[in-house]
Amino acid sequence: MNNRFNICAVVATCYFLLLATGCKTIQSTTSNLVPTPIVNNGALTFKQTALPEDVLPIWSYLDLVSDSISGMSLDKAKQIVANKKVKPLIVAVIDSGTDLEHEVLQGLVWSNPKEVVGNQKDDDSNGYIDDINGWNFLADAYGAPLAITRLVAKCEELCTEENRKDTFCSRCEPLQKEYDVASEKASEAYSNTVHWYNEATTSEAHKLAYDHILALNQYHYNPLYNPREIIGDNVNDLNDKYYGNNSVLPQEKSETHGTHVAGIAVKITRQFTDAIKYLPIRAIPNGDEYDKDVALAIRYAVDSGAKVINMSFGKAYSEHPDWVQEAIKYAASKDVLMVHAAGNNSKNIDESKVFPNDQNANDNEIADNMITVGAITRYFNEALVSEFSNYGEKNVDIFAPGSKIYSALPNNEYGYQQGTSMAAPAVAAVAGLVRSYYPKLSASQVKHILMNSGIEVPFEVYVPGKPGEKQPFSELCKSGRILNAYNALLMAEKMSKNK
Repeated sequence: MNNRFNICAVVATCYFLLLATGCKTIQSTTSNLVPTPIVNNGALTFKQTALPEDVLPIWSYLDLVSDSISGMSLDKAKQIVANKKVKPLIVAVIDSGTDLEHEVLQGLVWSNPKEVVGNQKDDDSNGYIDDINGWNFLADAYGAPLAITRLVAKCEELCTEENRKDTFCSRCEPLQKEYDVASEKASEAYSNTVHWYNEATTSEAHKLAYDHILALNQYHYNPLYNPREIIGDNVNDLNDKYYGNNSVLPQEKSETHGTHVAGIAVKITRQFTDAIKYLPIRAIPNGDEYDKDVALAIRYAVDSGAKVINMSFGKAYSEHPDWVQEAIKYAASKDVLMVHAAGNNSKNIDESKVFPNDQNANDNEIADNMITVGAITRYFNEALVSEFSNYGEKNVDIFAPGSKIYSALPNNEYGYQQGTSMAAPAVAAVAGLVRSYYPKLSASQVKHILMNSGIEVPFEVYVPGKPGEKQPFSELCKSGRILNAYNALLMAEKMSKNK
């Protein structure tokens, strides 16, 4: 594609990276980084027309300068590591079920070297029998109530007139009101849908909508549904941790999320190397995840040798946030980088928290090993930020491609999905490449390389959830930048030489 930007050279600058041992300034020219395009008389030039069918599936790989699309410069990035030695690396994907037989994953799924296939023994003594290709903390369960539904049920069980001022019970009244409104809407949606739905004749798009409405009523806002009866553990006892099974495959036809997420990361890293393997962990149901499953999944990933963990999930309420934060700190102690999706509620998460997160009660980070990712479109203009994406100047670190992303679906199929869930694995994949080619860099260093090497966005963008309102992009995330693989590998190369 022709370059449609007026490009000028970037002045040499210095960049600042927070090292594991503290702050340190590293002087280095960045004149050969991908530059931010210059505004021509206040008007940006970008691809406004539909992309060709062969280009749309790979828009997120393209280069901002040469292709006029806000991709991550993958082809250009290959120049940095051509003929360079690579160290084997494990990237864990904590998600829903993953189709391990999908063609895109072949040869790249982690295999436990300490387990003997099919002998029904815990050969590596980690408590999980025959965990050959990861672990399934959900057993045969598929759906789950939302956390607000579980909390409201807990309120009804524990809170009376006498103790309503207790720390927990004082939250019950606003929780109940929010739940009542949402559950009533879900019930109305089902009533309005069920009379016309016909599985044999309804279009695919309408079937997906119906399935979502059905899940809202069957699982999400149903306080009587308890998947732990299927799983067989005590969900409130973190020490009861040896449950589930070794099958990480999807349970239902609609369980596509994990395969799509893993496919995004795999399709990026396999363009560079086959040395990066993916460890699938099934812990995210159709509904809100349980903190116990997430905390144990993080620890399982760390103990299995993962150096990057992708977490494309989140929720508005948390029953045991301390369990997850202790797991995040455990990952930090083992030098593991965690990549988390910011969420799809068009909200400022500096004001409305999402879980899991790495902030304490004073909004300070508990560790420096977690990077939170918002989603962007292919348009490098005021429509850059995906309309569904959460944002936050303090609590979102960087943005990456997340709108209309093409990736794997179960049964060797492919399709488009969108969300910050799709942006996070792009960052996790680039983090994996950096850690694989430059293994001496710490998790904290890689986090700040990704943030500081991204392409700066020096203009205002539409704010998600606020129609027509614009703000400087720099106010929507901490770095004020979008992911760029070429810049990240180039900065890692230079930083490694300075070590």
